[in-house]
Amino acid sequence: MDYNDAFAIDSIHFNKRNKDSKSYGSKYQLNNYDYYKPKLVHDFYLKYFTSKLLFDTDILELREFLEYHYDYCDNPEKYYSILDLKIIPKVQELIENGESFMSERGYYNQQELDDGFVESEGVIYNWDFDYPLMLHVVGLKRLQNEFKRRVQITKGFIDEYRDNISSKPLRWIAGPSQLAIVIRELIDKGYMDADKTRGEINNSLLSRELFKIFSINDCDSPKSIEIYLSPGNKKHISAKSIFDERGFSIPDAKFT
Repeated sequence: MDYNDAFAIDSIHFNKRNKDSKSYGSKYQLNNYDYYKPKLVHDFYLKYFTSKLLFDTDILELREFLEYHYDYCDNPEKYYSILDLKIIPKVQELIENGESFMSERGYYNQQELDDGFVESEGVIYNWDFDYPLMLHVVGLKRLQNEFKRRVQITKGFIDEYRDNISSKPLRWIAGPSQLAIVIRELIDKGYMDADKTRGEINNSLLSRELFKIFSINDCDSPKSIEIYLSPGNKKHISAKSIFDERGFSIPDAKFT
């Protein structure tokens, strides 16, 4: 299985981004190691995501981490299925079997590569994101109880997604671009309010709220709405121009 579309992975290869000191990705997204394909072990990104979920993300930010991957992955339904059917069972297995036992690390007859990777028998691995190390660290640091809380948070996140699918009160029969343009216009003209971050509309939060409220044709992720909400985005500019050409206009709220 290809996991690339199920997680939010940087569009720039890590070896290139690492050389550009002025270029930074989000702290929640996964680094892109596709330059090791096709030899890269097939479930690498599954293990990498699991490691970040359990070890690298503060438990107070776990919900935000999960939402980020939902917002920015290419296949949200696949993402939720993997969380439910692969990630949670694996974490429960780590909880049950974790113990400090590792005497040495690595793979048979391995050859060192860059960025912590090694090649063994024609396959490229990274021990830092592999299950034996996770089992060892769970046992060594006695993380079982914390991992149980992380499972609870993840299950709650999945349950909210299921509830959202089954109960959307309003049906928007047009597409996400039209919804975003209309909503943005209503906000800009003073008919609606939206949460702001550092003085700017929080488009990520707004898109998630709209996705919860509306059943939208051809829209399976808040990301599909968000890209049309920002006036500086090329997709917003293109969609807005179509509205303008057809004479779409909403008067300022203070004049109505």
